[in-house]
Amino acid sequence: MENRRRRRKSVSRVAQISQAIKGRDLATLKHLARTGAGLETTRLRRRAWPLLLNFRSLVDPGTTLLHPDEAQVDLDVPRTGLPKSREIRCTEHAVQRRQKQLRSVVVSVLCSYPWLSYYQGFHELTMPFLCVFGSEKPTQEAMRMMALFFVRDAMSSSLDHVMQQLQLLYVLLKAIAPKVHTVLEELQVPPFFAISWVLTWFAHDVDEFASICRIYDFLVVSPPMQIVYVAAALVKHSESEILAMERDFAMVHTGLTKLPQQTREWDSVLEDSWYLQSEYPATKLQQMGCMLARRSAVNTFEATWTRLDPARPLPFTALVATKAVHPLAETTPTKSATKNATNAAQWPLVIATVASATMIMYAYLLAQP
Repeated sequence: MENRRRRRKSVSRVAQISQAIKGRDLATLKHLARTGAGLETTRLRRRAWPLLLNFRSLVDPGTTLLHPDEAQVDLDVPRTGLPKSREIRCTEHAVQRRQKQLRSVVVSVLCSYPWLSYYQGFHELTMPFLCVFGSEKPTQEAMRMMALFFVRDAMSSSLDHVMQQLQLLYVLLKAIAPKVHTVLEELQVPPFFAISWVLTWFAHDVDEFASICRIYDFLVVSPPMQIVYVAAALVKHSESEILAMERDFAMVHTGLTKLPQQTREWDSVLEDSWYLQSEYPATKLQQMGCMLARRSAVNTFEATWTRLDPARPLPFTALVATKAVHPLAETTPTKSATKNATNAAQWPLVIATVASATMIMYAYLLAQP
């Protein structure tokens, strides 16, 4: 009887999603993407994501012939596998075909906006979109919007601005999970265990395609900073497990990196992250910790995203002046921001060494088949 109720509820939800797509009811569609089981199926996501990501709202800027980061793309793409799903064929031929499409999509985005820098993980962020859309053209459009509006800070010449967002993760943990924060502070564990979570929207850390898509449903209708709130909610959900870990830096750091693989309650984690974002909005969180750059994607999102209209396409430069360089190219963290972030988390100077080691570890993990 219970299974029948669930099936009827699912069928009803699918009908709601289909009706919202057909009627271009974005308010309802966003609510359905954010709540419950999300957009349910690959077929529905293929129809809904273009609406939610404002496809065809930017003027095509043209392309350059080459991008300096193509060599790194060529190293990363052959190591990229497919998510686990009964929907996805994982034969050698199918994998190679997807990898070829993946390279084309990533390079196309980079060559359309040559001031963007590729980061290791962007290819993993792209693969679930490619698996949903099944072809290059809509995936290119999706990744163009992702690169310009959601992960733009990571596509500057360094990851410094992403590191600042990770500092805000600790500010948030101090407020919502003080016992966990105390353990991490005592062991001098910086928040870089979450770097792949932020850079790939968990695609690097979660194997199941259904779970990745559920996370993507939620994040495409959220501000770019929402991924940090999801990371905080995940840690909060795992608080008892973290507090039970052996008080050892390596053990705790490794345990934290494995949290996404062990999580089965993504709907609950995502819902809690939405409430966190409401209680500690990005402006308030920055005041509690460190101020992000004025032209960070976090701070420009609301003013730019709301101006997008497929009926009146705009060049990206009309939204954020770039002058052929990244909007953050002239921006470095201020002394006061750095001081505030350090005071808020009270990290020792060894953090720089740990961060470097963590980045090396992450690069090594990405290199694994």
